[in-house]
Amino acid sequence: MKNTRLVQFVNEEKAGDKWLAFYRAAIDGYRKWFLSEGEFNRPNYQACHNAIKKYMPELEPLWLSLIELTGADDLEARLLSFYCPAPYVSGCSQAVWTKYNPVLVRNYDYDLDLCEMRVMKTRWFDTDVIASTDCLWGVLDGMNEHGLCLSLSFGGTRDRGVGFGIPVILRYILEFCQTTQQAVEVLQRVPTHMAYNVTILDAGYNVNTVEINPNNITRVSHIPLAVNHQGEYELTDYAVFSKSYERKKFLIEKLYDPMINIESFIDSFEYTPLFAENYDEGFGTLYTAVYNPTLKATEFRWPYGVRRYRSFVNFEEEAFVVTY
Repeated sequence: MKNTRLVQFVNEEKAGDKWLAFYRAAIDGYRKWFLSEGEFNRPNYQACHNAIKKYMPELEPLWLSLIELTGADDLEARLLSFYCPAPYVSGCSQAVWTKYNPVLVRNYDYDLDLCEMRVMKTRWFDTDVIASTDCLWGVLDGMNEHGLCLSLSFGGTRDRGVGFGIPVILRYILEFCQTTQQAVEVLQRVPTHMAYNVTILDAGYNVNTVEINPNNITRVSHIPLAVNHQGEYELTDYAVFSKSYERKKFLIEKLYDPMINIESFIDSFEYTPLFAENYDEGFGTLYTAVYNPTLKATEFRWPYGVRRYRSFVNFEEEAFVVTY
């Protein structure tokens, strides 16, 4: 039996009625997730506030304004900080096509029932941002008006530590950074609670992949791709389950094949081994995103040939159903 989901493109400069309506529809599910290990395993309000002020002080006014807008209680205010949240795991393949006109391409692999399925254009501070959202105001992948693009993938290990959920860190980067180097410095400075890989491309075509782990050193490389393990070979159950090594090998072959052009490279994300169909196991490809820092434009793809194009100068709101 096929599954259907609603996809939304939302254009709202500041968090207002549209964002609030989604918050109200989604907050019960997020509360359940946040409390999945018990409330006392989550930090108190003061700890959350102190962490934001210490590591991402520029983001504090937005966090406080979201609390005010929603009328959040103590629990929801802590949840909105996404400091030391409950664990979550996603798949993903991501790579930068580095020839001639570099673009960042990614597949987002996750549970159909847990993805927000929203792409938002915002200007919450002084920078226009287009991003696939997660954690209510966080970022899975996106680009800002400066041409800085990034995306995340799970690092493959379930190690936990003291830090923020990575979607909020990516939001911080897109709001306040302009270059790959600035983004790398944030990822080296701001702690995350789980292991993630972040691939970054800027308008100057500078590429880095950053492997972050709460219990290990942050590793920065010029490797233009990431899947679901860290280092050359890290044998974890999730890496094996998600075919992480097979996907990395495939991406490397495509990136360095002289016969492959940019369109063929992007198209390869719609087929195995990059495209996953394990929807019943919570590991299916939900969408493909393409970010072009030169054109300041994006393309999103879903199964069965559904495609949408958006840019900072032409971002049309839309809601439609996709089939998996």
